[in-house]
Amino acid sequence: MLVILLNCVTLGMYRPCLDDNGCDSNRCKILQIFDDFIFAFFALEMSVKMVAMGVYGKGTYLADSWNRLDFFIVIAGALEYCMNVDNVNLSAIRTIRVLRP
Repeated sequence: MLVILLNCVTLGMYRPCLDDNGCDSNRCKILQIFDDFIFAFFALEMSVKMVAMGVYGKGTYLADSWNRLDFFIVIAGALEYCMNVDNVNLSAIRTIRVLRP
């Protein structure tokens, strides 16, 4: 819950018009570090739950609606990191994470 709260705070501090043009300020760099930590935490949490519960079938990770939402949010975040192209603005994917709380 603390990481979800931290995620909400960092999303609230994010300024798309200033931060997408180049992350030069200390505030932006610190937010990026927190953002990387939060993504890694949620991806690790998802992976551990998938290993412990199984991935698909009755009583498994993807059988629960909340876990499917978390899966979608983590995959959307992974797309944001993987598709880091200079001429494409992917900040809309970042807003999907507000669904977690």
